Amino acid sequence: MSNYFSILLILSLHFVSCAEKQFNPDDPQGSFAMAREPYDDENYEIAVKKLGEYKSRFPYSRFATEAELLIAHSYFEMGKYAEASVAYEHFVKLHPKHPELELALFRIGMSYWKDAPEEIDREQEFTKLALEKWERLLKEHPQTSYAAEARGFMTEGRRRIAESERFAARFYCKQGIWHSCAYRYLKILEHYPENLELKEEAQKKASHALRKLANEWDENTKDKNLFFKDMTKDQILQKANSLTP
Repeated sequence: MSNYFSILLILSLHFVSCAEKQFNPDDPQGSFAMAREPYDDENYEIAVKKLGEYKSRFPYSRFATEAELLIAHSYFEMGKYAEASVAYEHFVKLHPKHPELELALFRIGMSYWKDAPEEIDREQEFTKLALEKWERLLKEHPQTSYAAEARGFMTEGRRRIAESERFAARFYCKQGIWHSCAYRYLKILEHYPENLELKEEAQKKASHALRKLANEWDENTKDKNLFFKDMTKDQILQKANSLTP
């Protein structure tokens, strides 16, 4: 039993010694190797702390930039996507010519994507943000190796957003709130026309909603909704007719 406790004591002293390793102010490269050890060992929580400390101690070292990127990666690997997106955004802003810029841009979008809900009955703001980031990546770096993957996610994201809009449109139609029903379906037609089945439904339902809306129009309700403010009754009916064959 005494040998057992002796071994535990030796191990404890060893770990304390490792934890108390100090950066050598005259050796930025060696200190960085020490700082990234937790990252290489997939101890990401500790990695964020040690790499952050390295950045503070060696702000002008050429390894400080890599430390910033590894901090962002650490947050991403831990599933802390809000922190990851902020860290990647910071990296991109400070290092627009870095060789890993495209990865950072892709990961910004992926961070938002990971936090975006799959359920179409929930707000899709994070999905929209992800698509915006990937659109930037493809616009600024059309030959990026992440292009195919980004486009795949963007196709799925557009489908998800369009179906979310349809979910909301159906709710408003069911409630007889015709201006909101028409607005949502017209939004689908304007921004997400690639889904032919959804497009057909949007045309039919928007036309129906606009006709219902026209029946509610009168001079005293012109400020009731945007359609009444911007269109006459005849114009609303013309719009409704243009949506049906």
